[in-house]
Amino acid sequence: MQTDIKGHSISPLAVTLLVFIIGLGALIYSILFSTWDITAYICLFPFFLIILVQTFRTPFIGICFLFTFNYFFIPWYRYTQRTGLSVWYDTATAILFVILLIYSFHQGKISWKYARNVLTFGGCIWTIYTAAEIMNPTALTEAWVYSRGLIYSTLIISLISVLTMTSYKRLRIIMLFLSVFTLTAVIKAAYQKYAGFDNIEMDMLIETEMYKTHLLSNITRYFSFFTDAGNFGSNMGFAAILFGISAIFIKERSVRLYYTFVAACSVYALFISGTRGALFVPIGGIILFTFLSKNIKLMGATAIFGICFYVFFAHTYIGEGNPAISRMRTAFKPTEDASYIVRKENQKKLAEYLKYKPFGEGLGLGGVEASRYGNRLTSSIPHDSFYVKMWMETGIVGLVLYLTIYIGSLLRGCYLIMFRIKNEELRGVLTAIACGIFGLMISAYGNAFFAQFPTGFMVILFLSVLLNGEHIDQLLTEKLRTKKTIEKIK
Repeated sequence: MQTDIKGHSISPLAVTLLVFIIGLGALIYSILFSTWDITAYICLFPFFLIILVQTFRTPFIGICFLFTFNYFFIPWYRYTQRTGLSVWYDTATAILFVILLIYSFHQGKISWKYARNVLTFGGCIWTIYTAAEIMNPTALTEAWVYSRGLIYSTLIISLISVLTMTSYKRLRIIMLFLSVFTLTAVIKAAYQKYAGFDNIEMDMLIETEMYKTHLLSNITRYFSFFTDAGNFGSNMGFAAILFGISAIFIKERSVRLYYTFVAACSVYALFISGTRGALFVPIGGIILFTFLSKNIKLMGATAIFGICFYVFFAHTYIGEGNPAISRMRTAFKPTEDASYIVRKENQKKLAEYLKYKPFGEGLGLGGVEASRYGNRLTSSIPHDSFYVKMWMETGIVGLVLYLTIYIGSLLRGCYLIMFRIKNEELRGVLTAIACGIFGLMISAYGNAFFAQFPTGFMVILFLSVLLNGEHIDQLLTEKLRTKKTIEKIK
């Protein structure tokens, strides 16, 4: 089989020779310099090359690869300890975007009308704003470069997503990928719980001082292969909402049962993460679901469930002997929580410091992890919130701009769900996506996971799907109309 690009072809022999030459070179390098882990890359290289070639033929394959790369970026880095993986991710993203441009130019099968939406336009403004942060008087070039993902992600990933996620079939494929990844994460967390952390994880807990927040006196917070328990718990909350609500609307019984199983596993993982803020992902998702459903009975049932849920955690001691339930219960009593009080005091200090800094301190200079760039107030205070981190680094102007883009995109998606989407199953799945994203946005107030691997990419991708909802619905309608016409002819 030959790969064609505007009349030109790539022969299988040429591809084979290229794989052989590069593989031989990598093998010689590994022998000379004793970098035997390169052998693994030799084995993977043909796979990567095939993916690259196939992406030229079908760019959607590239988004599947990038989605996988994004989800498993952290464990890859953690267990290989190789520097420069973020550059690989940047390169993969750039290559996919360039391939899309080439594909669009040569094949003409990319409809750029999909790119005209709140997220991509807002992403363009955000890119300009954050790129200009290099001129901030208090900014540091090194920190700015380190935070480069925040600059380009909204624009580039939203463009890649809206141009490739153009059918319901592709959405179902991505959800299948995510379901498998979610179950993998749950299995890893369960292994940590019942078999303990491995040596690399223990070293990480000690070196980064994560043990102070994860190995508590009354509970151990499990994080699977994510950056931390907050990121893990919030992602599991998103998966619980996405697959739980989708299961209500999916027609195939086998898929419905499978989604229910994934949702149940996700709820279990959320609780063993010990992340109180993650609890607000399903809470926020359920609240939004009641409004999007436009069903009075469902609203009433949800309201009753919500009241019972609140009373259980806030006004009873049922299950107090369970460490996970006990910890989650403290989320409903913030004024009695020492960490909450400290956060509020820190935010008061920041408010005073940032009063005359509307553009913030500079990208990469928020939170204690920024202390490596020098001592300043913003690097001495834990942000404990993605929005506080954005406030620190980009100022009140940047925070308002960011929230406007993402809230505006979500609201546009909700409008399409309520008034423009006709297909019942599609509307249900898009509702699940909107509810999950809304829950993540609420949870991001108490955790700084929102732009981390794998959450940042996932939020942008699924927001793009929401904004493509009307186009996808039209395709489904046309497909159904064509099917009925064929049946009439027969």
